[in-house]
Amino acid sequence: MEPLSPLNRLMPRGYVRQMLCFPSTHADVAEVLKAGLAGVVADVPYLLSGVATSNDSKHVSLSEPYQTLEDLYSEQDISDVINYEVIKRQSFPPSAFAVPDIIPSDTQPPFSNPAPVFRARLSLVKGGFILCIAVHHCTTDITGFGALLKIWASYCKAGVSTAAGFDRTWLNRRDLLERPGMFAKQAPTSIPELLHVREPDEHAKLVGVSSRPSDLTTGIFFFPQETLYALKKVVNDYIASEGSAGWVSSGDILTALLWSAILDAEQDPAAGVEGFNTIGCPVNFRSRLKPPLSPDYLGAAFVMTTATVLREDLVSFATGASPSNIDTLSDSASISRLAKIATTIRASLQRVDEEIVRNVLAYLDTAPNDHPPIILGPRHDGISIVSWADQSAYELDWGEIVGKCDAVRLPKLVYKRYPIVLPRIPNRDNETGGGLEVIVSFDKQIFERFAESWPIKRFASLRCYS
Repeated sequence: MEPLSPLNRLMPRGYVRQMLCFPSTHADVAEVLKAGLAGVVADVPYLLSGVATSNDSKHVSLSEPYQTLEDLYSEQDISDVINYEVIKRQSFPPSAFAVPDIIPSDTQPPFSNPAPVFRARLSLVKGGFILCIAVHHCTTDITGFGALLKIWASYCKAGVSTAAGFDRTWLNRRDLLERPGMFAKQAPTSIPELLHVREPDEHAKLVGVSSRPSDLTTGIFFFPQETLYALKKVVNDYIASEGSAGWVSSGDILTALLWSAILDAEQDPAAGVEGFNTIGCPVNFRSRLKPPLSPDYLGAAFVMTTATVLREDLVSFATGASPSNIDTLSDSASISRLAKIATTIRASLQRVDEEIVRNVLAYLDTAPNDHPPIILGPRHDGISIVSWADQSAYELDWGEIVGKCDAVRLPKLVYKRYPIVLPRIPNRDNETGGGLEVIVSFDKQIFERFAESWPIKRFASLRCYS
């Protein structure tokens, strides 16, 4: 059994979890999904393993396989509780997934030791079904999670994984360390810039005082793709007019909108806006290595970087723009601020190159067992925005019986959560245009301020909340 890579061992000790909503009512859905998962397990046998934590909680490892397909996959019929058409009309609100046992119980705290790598729970509802999939984060990231779904969908549709392009390179964790030139240079003797040692009070400082579950609101906002593209064009035209060769993506624009809205919502009205704010940003580095990792590599292959902007620019953008055209910015001050924020985000992402990643991997590989706890990424001020946009969940065709996914959701969250950008929704015939959904969980008062902030109210719509 291959060991976990040093980077995998640094991942959160919980689960990457999604609720996939399908409209299929075919009688053979359960049989096809289970048979397809059997194929996935044959290709990816460590799904039958568990993530074992050492007695001192400092180390994790992958156990030998000890489970069966029946342990990984379960099903229930709750068609008397959930009506698919009803929750679809409500945009699949987080509260719809509060039904007992819709989430596999052993993927929620407290975890067993070892904790299972993989669980799937099929819930048949009236007019469709909900598939909850949970994968231990110490074995993968969201890109790897999406690759597992790609394999499963391929088996359900075609009975083979080769139709999805699967090969053994997707599994090779050693490829992160056993690469040409990986040890051409000595491992860094001091901690690299994209890592830091956890301070005693850091967790409390970043998480803050926990809100009671009853005080929290989980909401999903929708940003139309045409709006994000229009903003990207306005900003890139402005950058070019300033004589710069830089550019920004629609993802950078979305991050800038969310960042400014969060800071405005959480800002004490009586406080000043002096100083800077630093945000955490994940970077998928599969394509940044030479040769690149497989784009469908199943292990964790991301690092965290940071972007720092003047608080005044963020708050001013969130509060000071004029409410004229709904899709584009019309005043130069707002364009300038958005360009400054978005280009800073773009620069922070682009600075992550092969050498920086190699330094992180080499340092983690050679760090002694008694090294103080290491945190992925430089220190930041608490806000981080995670993106699942490129997962391609909606494009996956699971075959005639299972069909295609209507929605990707999380259940109502019982803790504060900064934005997660959900998988990109493509343009579909006879439906609204594509775009990006964003899920957040805030204290009720903060949620209301976030929803009413200028970037959100002007460029997004609230799809549902619970």
